[in-house]
Amino acid sequence: MKVLIAEDNPLWRGMLTQNVQSWGHDPVIAEDGTQAWEILQKEDAPRLVILDWQMPGMDGIEVCRLVKRNPNHPFTYVVMLTSRDAQEDMVAGLDAGADDYLTKPIDPAVLKSRMAAAERIVKLVPPKEWTVPQVEGYDVKQMLGKGVFATVWEAERQQSSETVALKIIRVDLATDDVFGRFAREIELMEKLDHPNIAKIYDSHIDKTLGYYAMELVQGGTLEKYVQEKKPKGAVLIYMIAKVCDALDHAHKQGVIHRDLKPSNIMMTLEDEPKLVDFGLARSMFMANAEDSAVQSMDGSVIGTPMFMSPEQARGENDKLDGRADIYAVGIILYVMLLRKHPHKINHQDRWETIHQIASGQVRRPSEVRPNFDKRLEDIIMKALANQPAFRYQTAGEFAKALRHFLKQLVKDKKS
Repeated sequence: MKVLIAEDNPLWRGMLTQNVQSWGHDPVIAEDGTQAWEILQKEDAPRLVILDWQMPGMDGIEVCRLVKRNPNHPFTYVVMLTSRDAQEDMVAGLDAGADDYLTKPIDPAVLKSRMAAAERIVKLVPPKEWTVPQVEGYDVKQMLGKGVFATVWEAERQQSSETVALKIIRVDLATDDVFGRFAREIELMEKLDHPNIAKIYDSHIDKTLGYYAMELVQGGTLEKYVQEKKPKGAVLIYMIAKVCDALDHAHKQGVIHRDLKPSNIMMTLEDEPKLVDFGLARSMFMANAEDSAVQSMDGSVIGTPMFMSPEQARGENDKLDGRADIYAVGIILYVMLLRKHPHKINHQDRWETIHQIASGQVRRPSEVRPNFDKRLEDIIMKALANQPAFRYQTAGEFAKALRHFLKQLVKDKKS
């Protein structure tokens, strides 16, 4: 089996290549992340990949995300390597879609056993797509996305003839943690009923099958919407106010999202925003003992770094509440309006980015654009306050402030 080894350190690269070759595999070498991504886009790309975490050009985490989020990419088993022996690294790697995680220096015997297990899993998954599943009550049409343990399909709900997104877990491959997280995602989503949150219709879990059917949102992500339609600032503010409405509803049900970002806000064909992907969500009312190991590690950094709150960046997960989501929405609004990030982001060093966010130092919008409206700047800066006590205390308050600003704009134009 071909194995991609992406490692910028020549000593580690040589050692990995020699070991992989001696175990009967065919090593394919990349000296940085950019080379690795180019290789993985080829038709005959390796389906077993060893990625170093930090590499020039594009780091291993970013390569992993690109592979795992592309529904047209053949299933690829990704092993992440890092020199940091930290729980938060492991969590971040797994959340990016990595299938395994190893810390340098690597014991060759451990690597050999992990690769043998990876090879067995890769061979269980057909190269191009999984067999169309049979789910009672649904006519399954086509695959929308896939990962190690789950696939997402477009399906027609026989009862209503409605087109839905059907997320199906591979019960035969899922670990207890993955299975528990899937069940918890269903449990939290079933609490939510709001026009700006993708609705879950049906779910089922037993020893042989686990799935849930949810509203299929077909207009693409907010990120794609902004890039393609380039809406005016007032339209974006109006949409973000609706996102705040959805969050306010979720928070009142005791659910915090914890991973808000533009790709987790989908747009309908009628240009309505919908919150999706509550895979990292957590109930504010849930006892810590009920959390999975992945969700409750002390000091772990849960979420996507570029859109996390300072308290998330500091790993203070036991203190997180809805105000962490408010901070994330503040960043999204800032980025959408200014096309810049409020923090100093180092795309080559994830931990430097997390450190910057943890410090809470934010560039005021007027530092990026001197003529930025002072009233809107004050609203954004309140959402991005370093201490949760100084932010909007509810997402509803944030939405109200944004709508009040839009009314002021209308009055300004009339006067």
